[in-house]
Amino acid sequence: MIQKPTNLSSMQSTSRRFFRSHKVQQLRGFISQFFVLLLSALIGSLVVFALLRLLGGDVAYILLGNEATQDQVNSLRSELGLDRAWFVQYFDWIKGFFTGDLGTSFSGSYGIFDQIGQRLIPTLLLAFGSLFVSISLALILGTYAAMNADNAKGVVTDIVSQVGTAIPAFWAGLILVVVFSVSFGWFPAGGYVPIQEDFWGSLRSIFLPIVALSLGITSVTTRFVRSAMLDVLNEDYIRTAMAKGCTRKRAVFVHGLRNASIPVVTVGALQLGNLLAGTIVIESVFVIPGLGQLLLTAVNGREVIVVQSIVLVILLIILVMNFMLDIAYGLLDPRIRERSLIH
Repeated sequence: MIQKPTNLSSMQSTSRRFFRSHKVQQLRGFISQFFVLLLSALIGSLVVFALLRLLGGDVAYILLGNEATQDQVNSLRSELGLDRAWFVQYFDWIKGFFTGDLGTSFSGSYGIFDQIGQRLIPTLLLAFGSLFVSISLALILGTYAAMNADNAKGVVTDIVSQVGTAIPAFWAGLILVVVFSVSFGWFPAGGYVPIQEDFWGSLRSIFLPIVALSLGITSVTTRFVRSAMLDVLNEDYIRTAMAKGCTRKRAVFVHGLRNASIPVVTVGALQLGNLLAGTIVIESVFVIPGLGQLLLTAVNGREVIVVQSIVLVILLIILVMNFMLDIAYGLLDPRIRERSLIH
């Protein structure tokens, strides 16, 4: 049987041991999640590498055409490293991916790693800019809809969010171009200005693409926020805060929004994959030189190394976001962190 501490010093010693043990558990949980991240990245890279080689066809024949001689095909296979064992090709690709040496594009004659790095910036600006706008608007609209669930204001917000889910991003992009670029001339119809060259010009060039991408995600996330906030409004701590003199609006935004944000974080992270996929279409609509356009060009040119490297980049972004999601869970609700540490 554990004896209770009988003096202040023993209580302090017990408290220090508890907090040290708690920190160790937190560190173990973080290391465990990071290990899962690395293992998922490894498995994902193997899957990407294998799938592209199971599609069939000899890349050398595809690149050179049917008129190529066998000597030309063998020479190109040797140049591209296709004559080596698959595991050698895989490790060379992974090594080049992390050392910045993926070779040169056969059809485009550009450095693959440098080109991916340049195209990554506008794609990330579009994806994370859309994610930030979507979550911010969803928190506001979802909370507003929940607080006005019994009147016309809430009904109108629900209808608007449902309509937003039915509008494709590319169609919204075309409408935005016609209205705000062609008719009013407020924003450029296409193109991209690097953010390091002109900050405000860069924001203007990606504003309409971000709005087009955000529309569907905002609508979906708004409904999750509304549902979560309706549950929060019935919690005892909201009624207690209001009983102490806090207004309903203040009680919701100060005490309830944090708990309602947990499903928003989940939905936002899960929607990141859709956002990255949506950027492929949006980049084509607005002529933005991102990963999407590079991926389409690489697919048309049968550039296997380029395609699998871009897919791996997108995979790593999603995995890192899921890793950060686990951390965000613990920050938003310590009870989740405690349960994860126990298990």
